[in-house]
Amino acid sequence: MPICEGCGARVDDAHVLRRKERLDLAARFRPIQIKTLLLNAAPPALDGDYFYRPAPDHSTRSVAARVYFEELVKCSGPVSSQIDELRSLNDFRQRGFFLIHAVECPIENPGELHNAMRRLAPTVVKRVQYSLLPTYIVPISKPTQDLIRLFGLIGWGDRLVLDKGGPFVESNVRDPKGQPASGSSFGDRIFKALSVLP
Repeated sequence: MPICEGCGARVDDAHVLRRKERLDLAARFRPIQIKTLLLNAAPPALDGDYFYRPAPDHSTRSVAARVYFEELVKCSGPVSSQIDELRSLNDFRQRGFFLIHAVECPIENPGELHNAMRRLAPTVVKRVQYSLLPTYIVPISKPTQDLIRLFGLIGWGDRLVLDKGGPFVESNVRDPKGQPASGSSFGDRIFKALSVLP
């Protein structure tokens, strides 16, 4: 069995093909010049919930994936109440936004994800530094906390856009109307943080 370059695990051919498909989907929406790089830990387990897989009908995604998609698209600017995923992804790209995952394969076990993140962290930092070259880096999940320190060590701390010194994290606490209890959503907080930068 081969070792996957995206997660470091011993995997079968189907795993390798799913990773390749995700990379191909993301490449379709990669901006020529990345202004804002959103950095998450790992993609979702369900292929249909992958951010760069545009669904013809937004409601076919899981509820969590729909909220995640809407919040990430909000980062780049105002969003219509009727989500057209293909148009949203093209707008996201045209505004210079790009999402990557430190671990390129789904890992649901927190311990395994932590180990994979530690193992792949130097590769992720080099990929961002030498290949992606974004103007800003926005970590968007708790597991990306360790990467913040590494970007600081290579002198890229000034490119990090943080939420109170750490990664932006979606709150799962919602009021009865479905709005985040904190008053501002994940996407709105990122948009606000980015809007004051040059």
